[in-house]
Amino acid sequence: MNEILQQRIDSVRAGKDITHAQIMAKQNLREQLDRDLEEFLASGSEIQVLPNGFSNFRDGLIPPSKARAVTNEQDRIDREKAIEAKNQEIREYKAAAIEQRKAKAKQKYDAQIKEQITVLGRFVGKSKNENDFKRLAEMAGYRVRHFRDAAKGHSKLGDDKWALVKKLISNFKFGDAA
Repeated sequence: MNEILQQRIDSVRAGKDITHAQIMAKQNLREQLDRDLEEFLASGSEIQVLPNGFSNFRDGLIPPSKARAVTNEQDRIDREKAIEAKNQEIREYKAAAIEQRKAKAKQKYDAQIKEQITVLGRFVGKSKNENDFKRLAEMAGYRVRHFRDAAKGHSKLGDDKWALVKKLISNFKFGDAA
């Protein structure tokens, strides 16, 4: 019992969150390795220590069939050109995607400007009172000058605000002519 408790204490001190079964498995593996090593040495075999940098290949050189080393300068240049061509293809693809997004955004912008001119122009046409435009601007949360610019197509209203303006116009109660 004390041995198990001591093993648990040792594992906690080592900062490891391992179970008793894992500790026992490691201990059994370590004992098996020691037994195998003793048997190996008892049979008359010797342990060979290999120097740092030792390679199993003749003269320490890795044969071309095992490694994909650059054999000459031309191969290196060809490989770099292939990589650069692929990178250029990727850059062109990304540039085309950016241009496509810009064109789509521009198209959406232009469509909203045309819609603003049409809708606000109709509103001004129906309006019998100059204060109607001012009231609509205040209801939408815009200054009259900015709202007039939007009606002329000089500026674009935000998408949320534009949806609000359209809703306000549909429910707007026009005042009497002054």
